[in-house]
Amino acid sequence: MLDNIKNKYTMKSSIYKLFLSIFLFVGVSTQAQETVITKNELPQSAQKFISDNFSNHTLDYIKKDKEFFSTDYQVKFTDGTEIDFDSDGDWTEVDGDKSGLPTGFIHNNIVRYVKEHFANATIVKIEKGRFGKQEVKLSNGLELEFNAKGEFKRIDD
Repeated sequence: MLDNIKNKYTMKSSIYKLFLSIFLFVGVSTQAQETVITKNELPQSAQKFISDNFSNHTLDYIKKDKEFFSTDYQVKFTDGTEIDFDSDGDWTEVDGDKSGLPTGFIHNNIVRYVKEHFANATIVKIEKGRFGKQEVKLSNGLELEFNAKGEFKRIDD
């Protein structure tokens, strides 16, 4: 008889956990919303970044991705270049779609290292990682990793 009570309790507990999981999943997924916005709806720092570094590019669209705990922005230009911004308007990734990027926003040490060691290559993508780490993809296909100070760490496989 004790085993029957134990089995019923375990089954009720499992059903409760299943319903709770479904409820949380539905609740979180309904909070995530992706909308197309105008440049003026971007955070000020993102607008300034675009004006300072990509003023000669033509905007295709801007998406605002509002999730449960964060808001991200994706800016796409007609030439295929994409910029991702966090909720504060700080860039997190810039992808030139295999075309060279302007380097005014890239740490001077990174730009200098690429010019000195890969003179025939250009930076086509840069992404910020944890603790200021930056990953740089070059036009020759190499991927380089730098620390927060722009110091070369390694070639990424």
